[in-house]
Amino acid sequence: MKTYALVCLLSVVLGIQVGKAQGSPGSPTNFVVVVGAFSVEANANSFVKHVKKQKLQAQVQFNEVKNLYYVGVLLTNDHDAAIAEAKRLQEAGPFRDAWVFNRTPAPPPVMEPVVVVEEKKKEVVIPVVVVPVKMSAADSARLAEEKIKEKVDNTVMKRKKGEAEKLDYIFFYRDAAVLRPESRFAVDKLVKIMNENPTEEIRIHGHTNGNDPGKIVKRSNANSDFFSLDNTVEGYGSAKELSQERSELIRDYLVSKGIDKKRMSIKAWGGKKPLFNVDDDRAEANVRVEIEVVKN
Repeated sequence: MKTYALVCLLSVVLGIQVGKAQGSPGSPTNFVVVVGAFSVEANANSFVKHVKKQKLQAQVQFNEVKNLYYVGVLLTNDHDAAIAEAKRLQEAGPFRDAWVFNRTPAPPPVMEPVVVVEEKKKEVVIPVVVVPVKMSAADSARLAEEKIKEKVDNTVMKRKKGEAEKLDYIFFYRDAAVLRPESRFAVDKLVKIMNENPTEEIRIHGHTNGNDPGKIVKRSNANSDFFSLDNTVEGYGSAKELSQERSELIRDYLVSKGIDKKRMSIKAWGGKKPLFNVDDDRAEANVRVEIEVVKN
């Protein structure tokens, strides 16, 4: 089973060895086996605990370019070894959407020339290193959510009848029909759209990354929280069943906000319609929800 979320960039130098890192001392570790990507640091740190329960070491690093956090379990300069480990994790589970990220060296610190004029009018260039200020975990999480909300607010859904359109900024927990907290902005916007178009009917399409069966985590019958792994139950099923559960979760959230259930239908695809190969660096994008307007 695959979950997705967002791709992040690990820093060039990790403070500890992760997994079974390969390569001679001083050699670049350009390939990283990633098992999770998160927009909120607290969620990444929570997932690390889950990874360690599987007897794997893990490291969280922030990608300042994409404002996301990767959870990596292997660093190596051996591309074949990285691919082999990712496939092993995919086949063995529970990290069925593990992938290999081919990182590039980070740029050097920003150097800004400062011109100092001496008595003889000689110009001396003094390099100035700009040192970033590290934010607290709470501030980082708040900033990440604010950026997601801004992106959701600025995203316009075309909603052309008969065409399935990706619902952006929807993130699920791994192997789970449970939304991550930062997804609330997107589902709330969908609620708003449905309220603004009271005669509109939609079909919710669910997709996974690959077709392998595996565990499925979902809310218990007594659980009304759509954004937490607390009070969940674990089962086993196909990729199509996982995509069905996730689509039903979106529908049930809309129903909880007053949208008539009769206005929504579901189509579960599993991994039959991938955007990228399951071994591609962008494979996490295969995990998605699409909305199709079937009646205006």
